[in-house]
Amino acid sequence: MNMTQEEIYQVQQDHKEYQRLINTVEILTQAEYEFCKAWDDEETWNYLFDLTGGRWLNTNVYSEAEHDERQYRIETGL
Repeated sequence: MNMTQEEIYQVQQDHKEYQRLINTVEILTQAEYEFCKAWDDEETWNYLFDLTGGRWLNTNVYSEAEHDERQYRIETGL
């Protein structure tokens, strides 16, 4: 299958967006989840968990230790 330059560019941009979402975004929208699922269903299944209301927690990015530290700083005013 021969791809046009435009198709190759679009695939590269989609891959770049997938990498950004799966590696940097902690809470994804339903649309972002669907995009990730279409790109890599298995990895999406491993990392994204339904928070309800069309929000998805990305455990590839989320760190409970960082969350606890952030909460501690907020509560103690640090």
